[in-house]
Amino acid sequence: MRTRMAVALAGVTLSVAVSGAAFSQGQMQIVPIGKLDWAACDPNAAQPDACQFAYFRGDPTKEPSYRMIRAKAGFSFPPHWHISDEHLVMTKGTLKIAAEGGQEQDSILKVGDYLFIPARRVHWGSCPEECVFYLNVNGTDSYIDAKTQRP
Repeated sequence: MRTRMAVALAGVTLSVAVSGAAFSQGQMQIVPIGKLDWAACDPNAAQPDACQFAYFRGDPTKEPSYRMIRAKAGFSFPPHWHISDEHLVMTKGTLKIAAEGGQEQDSILKVGDYLFIPARRVHWGSCPEECVFYLNVNGTDSYIDAKTQRP
């Protein structure tokens, strides 16, 4: 009986070890915030440094991407929409956000708050103070001005 129990336990242990190894093929990626390569959100803006972003994973033209966005106090994101869903987490400051339809009018996001924006939802926002947030786009990225093209 003990022999069968030991063999069964060894089999389970080996099974867990083998299946765990199958999930541990990739390497972790650590990107210190001080080493991010920041670029202007709009290089043609009157103040290109008023809004900046830094990608740290993914090619936004081909796949989901992950980035940080930082904006100076008073910066406004005009009404726009995207072809993919967005997931946002505030890391510094506050963000005032709104969307068409009235559900999210003038919501305030603070450090640690999470926001999901579905694809094709027209939204806009502003940073009353300097703000920084993490943004994941779950498909190819886009920025479409709602004044020139509707979803």
